Order: sequence, then C-alpha cells, then structure tokens
Amino acid sequence: MNILYVASEARPFAASGGLADVAGSLPQALRKRLIGARVVMPLYDTISQELKDKMKFVTSMSGPVAL
Repeated sequence: MNILYVASEARPFAASGGLADVAGSLPQALRKRLIGARVVMPLYDTISQELKDKMKFVTSMSGPVAL
C-alpha cells in the first residue's frame, strides 16, 4: 500500500499548528510498518535552504511515479 499525504504544513518544513505535527510524524510511523508514505505540501519561501536541500522534488505527477 502507498499513501500520499497532502497537507498545507508539515514539520520540520512549515508549522503553525497541530496539523504540522501529524503531517510530519504520521508518514514516518507508517514507513516503520513498511507502508509507503509520501508528503506533498506547498514550497513556502520561509522554508530554510538547508531543509529544501533535503527534499526530493517531483515535477510531474502524470502517470506512474516511482519515488
């Protein structure tokens, strides 16, 4: 099973409330159970370059995407 988690914020990239905590930790917990999980969120200007360097960017989502 693969899960695509879409949120407006996710820790440690952007956070203003509890959603960021869940969006940051839930995918990690799912991966520990061998469930594929990815997070998609906006690329805010306030995200530090150090964290942007750790991101993997997918520029196209048409058709099958292998991550």
